[in-house]
Amino acid sequence: MGAQAPQWLFTAFVEAMTQIGATAPAPTLYAEARDLVSRWNEPGRHLHNSQHLINVLAHIDELSLVAHDPDILRIAFWYHGAFLNRALEVRIIGADPELICRPCIDHTTERLTTLGVSDDVVSRIHELLHALVTHRASRSDSDAQVLIDSDCALLASPPQIYKKYRASLREEFSDLDDLTYWRARRRAICRLLSLDSIYRSPLGREWEDLARSNLEAEKTKLDSLIANQDPDNPAEDETDPADSAVALPVFEGELSETGTLIIRRRPLKKNACVTSSDEPTTTGTLPVIHPHENNRRSHDESEEDSASSLETAIDTMDIPPAPAE
Repeated sequence: MGAQAPQWLFTAFVEAMTQIGATAPAPTLYAEARDLVSRWNEPGRHLHNSQHLINVLAHIDELSLVAHDPDILRIAFWYHGAFLNRALEVRIIGADPELICRPCIDHTTERLTTLGVSDDVVSRIHELLHALVTHRASRSDSDAQVLIDSDCALLASPPQIYKKYRASLREEFSDLDDLTYWRARRRAICRLLSLDSIYRSPLGREWEDLARSNLEAEKTKLDSLIANQDPDNPAEDETDPADSAVALPVFEGELSETGTLIIRRRPLKKNACVTSSDEPTTTGTLPVIHPHENNRRSHDESEEDSASSLETAIDTMDIPPAPAE
């Protein structure tokens, strides 16, 4: 897709920004969308490109019935790609996970404030960006769960598309040697498989079985690769100790006397936006992606669309710091 993107994608950004209360005129919002797309399509983004953005936005649409503020989720993900996520590499060298999302959060805060988004909404998007990097959310925060599930939807791709995803993910970390990458990737997979449920939102849970099947198959392959490369230090099943070091964000929510979780909508103060007709206003409808529908595609169609159905598991790669020498 290069530096290009369909017009409806820019229009979708402007409409979502309008819904969250951006007061900047439409031409300014369109210019912001173009800047973000250029960032998504920077050289070296074999996986985190604008097609990946389109896919995750489509999954947000698919799960939006259980979200309170889907437009805020859409904008959070748009800005999530302002900087290429190098979470795996940062964890390997032992940096604080907070450093992973700091440049993105700072950029997003400055841009949204300039575009007239209220402090309340900016603060909420800040929280969501952090949730995306850590892939953690309170069980009472259904919107964050929808966002994380949408980001993880690729794990439930048909096997042929999942294979393409793995290859693209490896390309983005071509600077890492094979053994370092394989061990980091395997550790991330073990963490995912150790969860009671990979997907937390009610609609996202239908992806669970296929995602686990893909992850188990990849883990088996990694076991073999690691054993062949380093027979004296074979891979061992373990969860990531760094998981306990990442604090869960605290959102509103409580248990009733019967033990039922009460999910309260968090009210946000939004600015009143000003509409403008200086740019196209036709709505571009995002395609809805259903993993089971992808299974019904022909092999050729799967090959053709594989790049567009890829998603990253970098965000879920909570790799512990390298031991001090």
